[in-house]
Amino acid sequence: MKYFILIAGFIASATFVNAQKQVKTTSLELGTIVSDPASLGLEEVNKKLTLVPINESKNTIEIRLYSSVGLSGMQCSVIEYDTKWKVFKLKVNTKDSTVKHTLKPVIPVDQIVKLMIAKNIFCLPPQDKISKGNYKLDLSTNQVKLSAFTISDASCYYVQFKVGDQLREYKYCDPKAYAAFYKHHHEYADFIAILKQFSKLEGK
Repeated sequence: MKYFILIAGFIASATFVNAQKQVKTTSLELGTIVSDPASLGLEEVNKKLTLVPINESKNTIEIRLYSSVGLSGMQCSVIEYDTKWKVFKLKVNTKDSTVKHTLKPVIPVDQIVKLMIAKNIFCLPPQDKISKGNYKLDLSTNQVKLSAFTISDASCYYVQFKVGDQLREYKYCDPKAYAAFYKHHHEYADFIAILKQFSKLEGK
C-alpha cells in the first residue's frame, strides 16, 4: 500500500511539472515606450540594405541597429518577432552589394531583448536632446564650473524600433567618449549596454 501511494505521488508530481513546462508566456514587459513616427528616416539607407521602412514591417516587434551609415561597410543588425524571434544582419560589401547573414546569438534572443529593455531601448532620448552641460564644484574656491564636450566626425549608430504601433528612430555618436566625459548622464551608459547586447547576436 505504501508503494502504491509513493508511485501515485510521483506520477502526480511529474504531471504537475510537465503542465508547468507547457505554460507559455503571454506577455512581454516593455517598460516605457516613447513613440515618434515623425522621427523615422534612413529611406535611402533602407533601400540600399534592401529593408522595407520599419513602419511598413509586418512584425509585431522589430529592432534595428544601423552602423557605418554612408560609409563603406554600412550594416544593420535586425531583431524580429512575429510568432518567434529571428535575427540577421545586412551588410554592404566591397562590391557595393548587400549580403544577408543569419546570426547565431550566444544566449536566447528574448533574453537579449529583455536586457535591452532594462537599459531603456524604447525610451532613450536622442543624443541631441541630452543636456550638454557638465557641472563641477571647485572645492578650493567653492565655484561651480561648467564644461562641455563635442566630437566631430564621430562614428554614429541609429536605432529604429517598432513595437505594435509604436515607432521611433534615434541616434548616438561615439557614446563611449561621451560616457567618459558625462559620467552622470545614464543615457550614454545605457546605450553602450544596448550595443553590447547587439554584439551578443553575433555568436562566439
